[in-house]
Parts: sequence; C-alpha cells; structure tokens
Amino acid sequence: MFAIALGALVSSQLALMSVLDSTRAERAADQIATSRFTADLIAQTVERATAPIVGTELASQLAAATSTDPQVTSVVSSSLMGAHRQVVDPDPGAATDGNVAVRAAIAQSVIDTATAAGFDPAAAGIDVTTADPLGLEGVGDAAGLPTVVPTDPPNLGLQRVAETTRIVAALAMFVFGFVAVTAHPRPGRGVLWLGVAAVVISGAWLVGLIVTGWIIDLVAETLFGEMLQTVWEDAVPSMLLLVGAGVVLGAAVAVAGTAADGWSRNRDQRRIS
Repeated sequence: MFAIALGALVSSQLALMSVLDSTRAERAADQIATSRFTADLIAQTVERATAPIVGTELASQLAAATSTDPQVTSVVSSSLMGAHRQVVDPDPGAATDGNVAVRAAIAQSVIDTATAAGFDPAAAGIDVTTADPLGLEGVGDAAGLPTVVPTDPPNLGLQRVAETTRIVAALAMFVFGFVAVTAHPRPGRGVLWLGVAAVVISGAWLVGLIVTGWIIDLVAETLFGEMLQTVWEDAVPSMLLLVGAGVVLGAAVAVAGTAADGWSRNRDQRRIS
C-alpha cells in the first residue's frame, strides 16, 4: 500500500510539474505563436489562398505582413491556451474553436492589409461577412498544413485530479509507511523495503519520462502538440531532478534500513548470549 501511495504521489507531482503547469503553458503558447515555424505556416496558407485572386507579388506581400501581425499571433496564443484550459481546468468556461478563431484573424489581417494597399475585396468576389472568406480551411487541408488545435479537445479537468491525488497519496504514504515500520516484527527490515519501493518507483518514472518525451516528439502534429512538446522540454530538468532525488533518497533509506536491521539482530544476539 505504501508503494501504491508513493507511485500516485510521484505521478501526480510530475503531472503538475509538466504539461498541467499553466505558467509553463502560457510561456510555451507565446513562444510557439511567435516562432518562425508558425510564421511560415501562416505565410504559406495566405500565399496559397490569395495568389489566385491578387497575383503572386501581392500575395507574397500579404503573406509576409500577416505572418508577423501581432493580432494574429495573439489569437494563435490564446487559442492554444484555450485548448490547454479545455484539457486541464475543471471549469474552462465556454469553449471556442481555436482553428476558426485563427482563420478569422488571418483573413481579417489579409483583408485589412490588402484594402490599405488599394485592393477592393468586393470587386474580387470576396465576401468578407463569411466565417472563412479566403477559404483558408480548404487551402490548409489541401496543402497538408497542421491545424492550430486538435478538433474538439476533451474537457478532462486534469488539474483538479492531479491536485487531489497528490494530497490523498501524500497522507496515505505517511500512514502506510508508519504502519509498515511499526507493525513489522523487524522495523529495520520494514525501512529497507520502504527504501527499495522508493528506488523502484522513482527509477521506473525515470525511464517513463524518457519514453514519454520520445512519444511526444512523434505525435506533435498540431501547433498545440508543438506547445505541449515545448512545455515538456521546459519541465524535464526539474522532473528528472525529482525522480533522481527519489532514487538517491530511496537508496539511502534502504541502506539505513539494512544497517538498522543488522544492529537490531546483533543486539538480540547479545541478549540471548
């Protein structure tokens, strides 16, 4: 039972330190929204959508202007955080489609820039009142460009689950640890096995972190996936420190338990003799 509680405690702590961390997520969302990778995606989408309408030269200018438009990058960042809240927060509020919001922001930026350059959208048959006046969704799908967020992110409330698990597991770990030592006929041996459990669980998580990072690298198919990968890479050093400390402390407890058990046996032997 101690091992189960310790495993739950480490799992929930690692979760709260990694992709559930809102501060890291906000930092990563801003980083992804303003990255060269995102700017290139926006530029490609705009150029493909507008070149048949305004010509290659103006389309290139529109793509360059839109890809660095602060209003567009702000919507990308807020859409990423909206998807993050949808997964992490227990009460994320009204959900909006981040992909639609980003396409609308891009279209508005393109139309504003083109209008300022003397281009008349209505004369080109562009209905600015529609949700996707430039047909950006079709262009992105045809070009195989990644979307901003996954379709309909689940509302899982993982933050509250992790926080509750951490509190319950910490209390259970201390209770079962105390019982395991005091109720054991050889308390030193009980301490030894507590240390072994800590080494095994922390060591398993050490391997798990490496495997998880590898899997995240494989599935980053949306900008949201890129954001999670960025959050993960930011959190990995502190998480490795946590599980590494768990291995070291567990080994120290196991050694202490072995020493205490040996001392107890020697004392009992002296009493008998």
